Amino acid sequence: MGFIERNLTTNESIVYRGKLHWLVFWKPIAITLAVILLTIVAGLFTYEDHHDLTLIIGGIVILTAIIICSVIVHFYRKNREYIVTTRRVIIKTGIIRRQLAELSLEKCEGMFIDQSFIQRMLNYGTIVITTGDVRNEFAYLSSPVTFRKHVNECIDKLKGRNTKTAEEADNNVIK
Repeated sequence: MGFIERNLTTNESIVYRGKLHWLVFWKPIAITLAVILLTIVAGLFTYEDHHDLTLIIGGIVILTAIIICSVIVHFYRKNREYIVTTRRVIIKTGIIRRQLAELSLEKCEGMFIDQSFIQRMLNYGTIVITTGDVRNEFAYLSSPVTFRKHVNECIDKLKGRNTKTAEEADNNVIK
């Protein structure tokens, strides 16, 4: 049971878990590829006498770069959650220092998706949800349209529940 599950309120449940798109990791991937390329280029300019040593050192450097970048990517992805519950939208980030942004669906005023043509083709983008002066951005979100759909469904259910309560109150006053 994760942090979010332990901190849900009464009668609140998780509706949808958003995921980071794999493209968020383009920097570690680019760094790893640059290290591999530099290692290969360095290996081409070594003396024939030290060719075996260059291959061993190059292999160690490449393996180290891949391991470091994989660990960074794993922890980044593992410690970032985008959650839609029946009452809130929650984003949790951080490994050592936890940051938690919660947005009450009842106070949600606007929501839009920011996607370029390439982002639409790769199915990721940024969702911006506003409540008054507060603006929450969910960047590099995979399947942002699905995320928005779940948020809108939860908002409709909340408004429907609130409307029914108001109607019931009106019916009780009339009787």
